[in-house]
This record gives sequence, structure tokens and C-alpha cells, in this order.
Amino acid sequence: MNVFEKKIKLNFSSSDVFKFHENPGALKRLSPPWQKISVKLHKGGIKKGAKVKMHLYDPFKITWKAVHTEYEKNNYFEDIQTFGPFSKWKHKHIFKEDGKGLCEMTDKIEFKLFFHFLTFPLFKNLLLKKLNSIFKFRHKILQRDLEINSKFKEKKTILITGSGGVLGNLLIPRLTTAGHEVKKLVRRLPKNENEFYWNPDKKIIDKKAFLNTDVVINLSGEPIGEGLWTKKKKEKIISSRKNTASLLAETINDLKNPPKLFISSSATGFYGNRGNERLNEDSKKGNLFISEVCKIWEDSALFCTNKKTRVVILRTGVVLTPEGGALPIILKGFFTGTAAVPGSGNQYVSWISHEDWINGVYNIIFNKNIKGFVNLCSNNPVTFSQLMSDISNSVKLPFYFKIPSVIIKLFIGQKGYETVLCGAKVFPDKLLANNFKFFHNSPREAFDEMLGKDS
Repeated sequence: MNVFEKKIKLNFSSSDVFKFHENPGALKRLSPPWQKISVKLHKGGIKKGAKVKMHLYDPFKITWKAVHTEYEKNNYFEDIQTFGPFSKWKHKHIFKEDGKGLCEMTDKIEFKLFFHFLTFPLFKNLLLKKLNSIFKFRHKILQRDLEINSKFKEKKTILITGSGGVLGNLLIPRLTTAGHEVKKLVRRLPKNENEFYWNPDKKIIDKKAFLNTDVVINLSGEPIGEGLWTKKKKEKIISSRKNTASLLAETINDLKNPPKLFISSSATGFYGNRGNERLNEDSKKGNLFISEVCKIWEDSALFCTNKKTRVVILRTGVVLTPEGGALPIILKGFFTGTAAVPGSGNQYVSWISHEDWINGVYNIIFNKNIKGFVNLCSNNPVTFSQLMSDISNSVKLPFYFKIPSVIIKLFIGQKGYETVLCGAKVFPDKLLANNFKFFHNSPREAFDEMLGKDS
């Protein structure tokens, strides 16, 4: 069998690094975003006998099953593929501490392809390059998270709504691998002790969810980008936000021991279509439908007047992630040769990478000085043309076209006008005033990391 190894030296003890891998969500957290996975079964953690089943999309669905065969706490654990794309695959995670209390971690892969003597010579360079990119990303995220976790050691119990959405799926593994307990409000029958039923439209909520809860994070809302904005769709966009935020606010107000922090979502769409104007948290509301939606959303959350609870309203920008939202649609255009700039391309995009979004929320949880409205977006808003150029440079694929505004308005209507042709140049002044540091200062940096293109 062939062997691939990747090592990293970390300024943390072996027990700290091992614990990260033992915590729930490590598999998802360390999976590169360009390699979409869906974990269907993860039973037993990383101990001997633990089982994993997941689907990989690369680009077609591939089923991968694995079982953990070795485990020695703080020293190593091992898993082998029992079903999947390799003839044989064994992955050993080795944690070795030097004399100074620092950990050298090694990922050791022993693998064999189907029809290995024929396929390996053909795919050797591509496969090794891919493995190197995957484990380089894993090690970068591991080191990044461990460094941040060391600054914020207090463990929290966090209740989340909208946990099944793109942002919830990104945030929860970050929280659980840091050792925080995550509870979920769900609209279906709860499946375990950490899930609690609610129905915001009927004002039903299980108050047991708030018992010993430190933080409530509201990520609920009807997706704005799906479907045309019919009258019914617009009503649902508004009601889904108003009903969820107001019910949470009212419930928190009634609690004798309320959470210390309530974070509720909004968006930079609050500012409307503002051209080249520099905007911050003190800037006035815009005049778009999205602006009004955000105002209603925010006002509903601000019903939370419990003096024991700090309230933060996240005005989130366009979150760039391959896992959902706008980026997969844009990338599909590049890969099919149909990528195009909408309208003039001069409209500003207030963007943020998903890693910076996650880290922004994480910092807000622990920074008690941050309250009220917070622009959760990059300090470097760019025009749509620049955004497309950065993607083009990252994926090494060109784009040639522009879509006239009249075509977008004709086929997508008001949604196309407000979400694609309008723009706002928004700055995260409150985060910067609290010494928040971004991982990605340009879209190109973000794309290179999340697409595995960084050198």
C-alpha cells in the first residue's frame, strides 16, 4: 500500500489536541469546504468500534463507511474504510508530545486504489496533491481554532434556532469542538435530549430549552434567495422573521433566569441601495423591501428588554461559502462557462467569508462590550466586478459576459433587482473598535482557502 503523511507542530499539549478530535463535530469542522460531505451516521466518537457513514459529493455522490479500530487516549486513534472509493484506506492520527509539552500531530494514510497497478500511476500526482490540500486545510483550521479556544476558556450552553440552515451547520461544529454544549429549537419531533420543539407561527415553545442556557442564537428565517418574490413569498419572508424573533424575545423576558446573551439575525440589506456611500451601524435604513424586512426583524428581537440579557443584532453581509447561498451559483457559472457580471458590476457587495462569520459570532459571545447592532461583514467591501475577478483568479477560469439589468428585472423581478443589482458599501466599525481581526481581508484570500487553492 502507498503511504501519505502530513505533520504539524502545535503549541498545545497532546491532551488538548486529542480532546478537540474527541469533541462532537470534529469530523465536520475539519472537512474542507470544497469537499461537500453529509454525515449520516457517527456513533461512538473516535473510540474503538465507533462507526461513521457519510456521503461525499465530488461531484457525484459517493458513500463512505468507516470503523475505528484503534484508540489510546492522548496518543493515537485509527479508522479504516469499510466501504468507499478506495480498495483499502487506513487513517492513523498520532499525537506525540515533545519535552516542552508541545504536540506534534501526524496524519498517516495508508491507501490502495481499485486496480491499483493501473490506476495509481495515472492518478498519483492528482491524488497526492488533493490529499496534501485536504490535510493542509485540516491542520490550518485545527491550529486556528485551538488558538482562539485558548483565549476563551469558559464553556457555554448555547441554544440555536435555524440549526439546519447553512450558517447553523457551519457554526455548530465550531462550538461543539470547543467544548460548548449546543441545544436546538426544532419544528419537528425532537430526536434527542438536546432538541426542543417550537412553532413560532402558533407561539408554541418548550421553555425547558432555556434551562441553564447562557446564549440564544436566532438564525431562523425563510430563505430570501429561493423562488420568486410573489405576494405570498414576501409575506412568508416577513412573518418567518417577525414570529421567530418576537417569540424568543417574549420568552426571554418572562424567564427568571434568562440567558446572558441573545443574538438575533438581520442583514446588511437593512441599508438598501446606497451606491458609494460609506455605511456603518449608525447609518439610516434604506428604502428596499429587504430594508423593511430587516427593520421588522430587528424590532421584533428588540422586544427583548430583560435587563439581565445583552442583545446583539447581527447585520450579516453576503456570506461566501461553497456550502450554500450565492457562491455555489456563481461557481457553477464559471465551471459551465456561463459566468457573467450582473448589470454594471459597479454595485458594492458587503461580503464575509464563512470562517470570519463564524469567528465573529464566537468573539461576540465572549466580548461583553459588543451590544446592539453589529455589521458582520468584511472591512473591504468590493464591487460585483471585483468579486467576479477574484473568483476567476482563484479558480483559473475566465468570464466574458454581462447580463443587462433589464434582463434580470424581467426574469427575476424585484428579487433580482434588490439582491443582485443593488448594493451597499458597509463597514464593520463596531467589530473593528473591539479589535476584531479578520482571517480574510480580500475575497481572493477567502476563495483560495475555501477552494483549496492557497499556496
